[in-house]
Amino acid sequence: MSPIKQYGWYQWPMRIFQLAIATICLALAAALVDQQGGNGHSPGKINYCVFVGCFSILTFFLTALGAFWPNIVGNVYLIAAYDLLNWIFLLTAGVCIAVAIRVHSCANRDFLNSNHFIQGSGKRCRELRALCFFLWFLFGLYLVSFIMQFFLRHDGGGHSYTSRGGGRKKGSGPAVAPRPAMSAV
Repeated sequence: MSPIKQYGWYQWPMRIFQLAIATICLALAAALVDQQGGNGHSPGKINYCVFVGCFSILTFFLTALGAFWPNIVGNVYLIAAYDLLNWIFLLTAGVCIAVAIRVHSCANRDFLNSNHFIQGSGKRCRELRALCFFLWFLFGLYLVSFIMQFFLRHDGGGHSYTSRGGGRKKGSGPAVAPRPAMSAV
């Protein structure tokens, strides 16, 4: 298993796209916290979305460090764990926001005035719907990323001999004589 393999051409665009969407989620959630009126306390579900955006950005940078220090933070299992945690957090955040806004029309005045999260504002309603969309989109990206890490982990990792069939890997089972080269036959 090569530690650099997980940072191929197909992995970086996905990670950068995840960073962009996580930044959008963080910006939308932070704007909703900033606009919170009344007593000045924002709902915990929106604060949780701020946490999820920050966590996703943090794990992007930890994953990026893995390209430079593969033995420390570039382990495939560690990166898969980051993806799994992001996936779980985003699932929770997406469900929380979808339940909070109950996916009604932002033109319905009765709904706008009765919803605790929207506070009668059509703008907040559209921002919450956009946040819900981007959370679910990022959830899908992390699901794909986790599946990619799973396949990378199983790609070529189970061979007990080197690619030439010559030497034995340490800890690969009982000592077996290597296959003779053609010149030795």
